[in-house]
Amino acid sequence: MPLVSVVIPAHNPGRFLERSLGSVLAQTITDLECVVVDDGSTEDVASHPLLADPRVRYVRQENRGVSVARNVGVSLGDSRWVAFLDQDDEWLPPKLADQLASLERRPDASFSHTPFFWELPSGPRASAPQSVTYAASLAGRGGYVCLSSVLVERTRHDAVGGHDPLLTHQQDWAFLLSLLRVFGDPVSTSEPAVRYFVHGSNASRDYAAAAREAAIILDLHESRAARAGDAALLAAIRLGRRTTRELHSTQALDHLRASVRDGDWQGAALHLGAGLALDPRVIVRAAATHRRVSRHRAGSPG
Repeated sequence: MPLVSVVIPAHNPGRFLERSLGSVLAQTITDLECVVVDDGSTEDVASHPLLADPRVRYVRQENRGVSVARNVGVSLGDSRWVAFLDQDDEWLPPKLADQLASLERRPDASFSHTPFFWELPSGPRASAPQSVTYAASLAGRGGYVCLSSVLVERTRHDAVGGHDPLLTHQQDWAFLLSLLRVFGDPVSTSEPAVRYFVHGSNASRDYAAAAREAAIILDLHESRAARAGDAALLAAIRLGRRTTRELHSTQALDHLRASVRDGDWQGAALHLGAGLALDPRVIVRAAATHRRVSRHRAGSPG
């Protein structure tokens, strides 16, 4: 029985699979298996040369979404520990070894995660080591845990039901919140061990759907906190609602600006309405800043 099962959901991964799967096979620990779940790709994934490695298992399913693919991958694995890696991310070689050591030191931790590198067009930026708690995560103040950095005990994964197949945008957050609620705080390693690539195909473009799912998740946790009479958690959830509305309104503003730049006035109107509905303060502040800048430029000597 391998020590760690790694699950990679793949949908038309193209060149990314070489990077992600290669980084799994390059780990300093070799006692692992990797389950690649092809979620209805239209390209040929099955003939990828790295799938011939005896530690890799490939399975294909109809396109049912990333949550189902992850759950299927976990169910096919056979190990004590489970790790997730998105098809377009990459691990550094000591990632799993460092996490297993951290969990030996903190066996009470709900899961292990690592800092990571945001791989941006402008260059990499390292996230800082974070102290993550259930309340802070509900409030949107707990820092960002990259799912590709998570290592969790299989029994704990199964106890919270894995990933919710009904969620398409906030499934990672929902899964991590469940682990934090049931099993408590995680443990973080000290050094970045994941390269998280930010590009057009994984950017959050459907912010309205993400905002709706965030509200549903917070409703669920709010009902539990209300039944328990937990005033501190209820306050954290109220803050979380404001934080998520502001975040998604800011995303609407970004799309509004892009639409104006492209001359797409219908799109601009849609994004303006969505941004105002989510958090009008974001739009009002942006408009006020634009007016100040315009007046300053108008008053500047030519």
